[in-house]
Amino acid sequence: MQKLEFKADKEIDLTKAIIDKLPFLSRFDVKKILDNKDVKINNARVKENKIILAGDNVTVFYQPKESKEWYSIVYVDDNVLIVNKFAGIEVVSETERDLLSILKQTYPQIKAVHRLDRNTEGLTIFALNEIAEKTLLSAFKNRKEIIKKYALLVEGRVDISKIKRTVYLKKVQNLAKVWISEVKTSGYEPIITQFDIVEYLGDKTLMEATLITGKTHQIRAHIAYYGFPIVGDSKYGTSKDKTLHLTANFLAFKFAKTSPLKYLNNQTFEIVPTWL
Repeated sequence: MQKLEFKADKEIDLTKAIIDKLPFLSRFDVKKILDNKDVKINNARVKENKIILAGDNVTVFYQPKESKEWYSIVYVDDNVLIVNKFAGIEVVSETERDLLSILKQTYPQIKAVHRLDRNTEGLTIFALNEIAEKTLLSAFKNRKEIIKKYALLVEGRVDISKIKRTVYLKKVQNLAKVWISEVKTSGYEPIITQFDIVEYLGDKTLMEATLITGKTHQIRAHIAYYGFPIVGDSKYGTSKDKTLHLTANFLAFKFAKTSPLKYLNNQTFEIVPTWL
């Protein structure tokens, strides 16, 4: 059993206030907590939903849900948490249950500092305090202190000499996808992806991609533009395989000597894709 304590900053429905603080709970979950008299308002137990007022002190006793089906912990310390995110869940979402909300059950102060696509599995790093959050956000922005590599299996036998490292990307909001161009055009932003061939597997190619920039669907759209869609990517290809063969499988750091996270520089994190 875990305990949440907070002070209401406005007049609000009790159930909504609890869900705002514990977004992994449903209204049904909160009803059960109230039925069990596991909520206190100003130290008095309540068993029904009600309107609370600004300044009311609320205490909630709740049982964390078992959510390990969506991730496994790779590394954790006082500053950062690195997990292997499984395919099928968003890191952050405004409309549905997401990995960040699940992790908040155990790490209430956790902050997301980067994202993977819903169907992309792999290493995802979170900050556990404000200093780590600021440091990691800066590192992802400057693209010099974090090394991220992806394993991918694509359709066809790739001729690496024909794939340009730098191309241009444009988001197409109404289609929920991106377009790629080799020529800079209005609305397109430059992206850089380093692709390398690992080995040929019959009529497919196992590759490694290193992100130099990081944009939505960057790897998927970049490689598909040259006629080599990732296996399982129905958005940028025609594959009937339901598993997207793309994994954020490698993470390393090159923080400055003055960085509070410089101790991570001597560590690398690597996982094996589930589809290999």
